[in-house]
Amino acid sequence: MEKKRKLLAAGALSVFLASTLFFLRANPAQAMSGDWLNEETLGRMCIEQVISSSKDIELKEEAPEKNTETAGAEDKKEENQEPEKEEAAITSDPLVIIYHTHSTESYMPYNESNYHREEEEGTVREVGTVLEKELKSQGINVVHDKTIHDRPSYNESYSRSLSTVQTLMKNYPSAIYIVDLHRDAAAASASGGKTLEIEGNRTAAFSLVVGNGNENYVELYEFAKKVSDKAETMYRGFGGPIIEKEYRYNEYVSSRCLLLEVGNNKNTIDEAKLSAEYFGKVLAEVIKEEQKGS
Repeated sequence: MEKKRKLLAAGALSVFLASTLFFLRANPAQAMSGDWLNEETLGRMCIEQVISSSKDIELKEEAPEKNTETAGAEDKKEENQEPEKEEAAITSDPLVIIYHTHSTESYMPYNESNYHREEEEGTVREVGTVLEKELKSQGINVVHDKTIHDRPSYNESYSRSLSTVQTLMKNYPSAIYIVDLHRDAAAASASGGKTLEIEGNRTAAFSLVVGNGNENYVELYEFAKKVSDKAETMYRGFGGPIIEKEYRYNEYVSSRCLLLEVGNNKNTIDEAKLSAEYFGKVLAEVIKEEQKGS
């Protein structure tokens, strides 16, 4: 019995000492002032201190810790996400001029006025815009002139287009690749345009016309062959024929002139536009190779 009393006394003393310590920690100013505290007040303050301390511990335990492994992965992901870069321009100055001697030539289904229309939609000018965009996407700057040269007189088309291209070359002396973009005329008996399949897409065929009446005929033919061979290498069957004619077609203005015929009037405008896109990829490769070697 005596032993039990001693244990109870020791326990009470421990509670008192603990309570005193809690009180001193929580209210040091009041403890130093000597204000009287009874057992009830001291006990209540000890309980409040215990509850407050417990809450602090719980909050610390419940606060979510940042997963360093996940955070590191997220930071690394953000570092790796760089904006897509467009291909750098070969030169800031234009390298290519696109124009149209027979500007009103059109494709199916735009068959009014024997496949000629002044509106741009459905014509070689719209096809030229596709070629322009493809070259620019490859880092090659382009000047695309959409002046109508075959109105009011078709017979004087080349005289008017010569004036245009000479002015363009004067204004843009860096542009040495000259493309006069036409479409061919299908035979009256033809039921459709000339097409081939590239990457599962029905595409208009193209041809290149070289005037053997030009003093620079040899250079013109060699360049046309280079382009046609590159087209065949990149897309089997796409290499267009080179057609020689006894005219000049204003090709003497540069040894890098191309009279390009994309499809014919029985081709659809979509087939012609797709052909221009593939031709743009081909011409871009030829230009890059030549510029790299120069």
